[in-house]
Amino acid sequence: MKIAVHLARHRRLVALGGLSLLLHLLAFAWIDALVAPPPRIGAPVALRLVHKQAAAQKTAAPSAQAQPQAAPASPLAHASGPARPALPPMRPLLPAAGAADPAAPPRAFAAPGIAPLQMPGRYRVRPPPSSRLSYAVTRTVPGRPAVAGEAAQLAWEYAGGAYRLRLDGVLGRLESEGGEDDAGIAPSQASEAGAGGGAGLTRFNREQGRIEHGALAASEPLSQGSQDRASVLMQLAGIGLAEPDQVQDTLEIVVAGTGGARIARWQVVGKEELATPAGVFAAVRLAQLAPAGEARVEVWLAPGRSWLPVQLRVTQADGSVANQVLTQMETDAAPL
Repeated sequence: MKIAVHLARHRRLVALGGLSLLLHLLAFAWIDALVAPPPRIGAPVALRLVHKQAAAQKTAAPSAQAQPQAAPASPLAHASGPARPALPPMRPLLPAAGAADPAAPPRAFAAPGIAPLQMPGRYRVRPPPSSRLSYAVTRTVPGRPAVAGEAAQLAWEYAGGAYRLRLDGVLGRLESEGGEDDAGIAPSQASEAGAGGGAGLTRFNREQGRIEHGALAASEPLSQGSQDRASVLMQLAGIGLAEPDQVQDTLEIVVAGTGGARIARWQVVGKEELATPAGVFAAVRLAQLAPAGEARVEVWLAPGRSWLPVQLRVTQADGSVANQVLTQMETDAAPL
């Protein structure tokens, strides 16, 4: 009996001791939870991402300086998913100004200040027959009466696909010679008389596809259909002679001279009845569009006379005018 009572008392003491120990452990755990700082979930990952972005920006900085214009970011760059390494910048289609592309074949460049030109349009052309035209010249200065000048001449010789052209008048003293191709009249060389009596030469090197200017042979690409300052008059006549409906709105032709080549734009002003010492002609008036401060050239073409120029006029920026009007025309078809 006494043994049973002792055992019961020991069981109660053991149970109370275990319960006390458990309560102490729970209290310690609760205190640790209160004292310890909360865990920073994801902080190390965020720091690594920021470092990677900064490194990528530093790596891409030299490329951004080398490329003046960066490609816009793709919308897919903001999509969810694992980060991908940045792609290298795209190679430009054309080398930057002043930089040579080692992979490209060597090529010639135009002279400084001369941009390569492409013929704006192609026209059907039928060269006019050989002709000789004579003109009377008058010159007018603002505020003064017109003064008669020396007679002007236009001599056009065309045979067997070759031509020679001499023009002396309000456009200056010009000469041109060459042949023809699919684009119409094809000059081989042209000359312009300078103020000192010398002649500036322009060569149309069709073997090398270059227009060469002067003794230094500064050159630029040759576009098919390019003309010189004299032959462009016959090209305009040939455009109307081949198909009159082409002569409307604005005609654009690359014209080369000693000062380089550029696109000459001839605006069709309209039809006029022009009275000349050689008779009255139904004419189509064209005006060359010129930048402010440059001379303005106008030409009257006569459809009934193979579209040859029956009048030429040059108006300078100061208002002075030089005009030449037809006095006589002789052509292979019908002398006048």
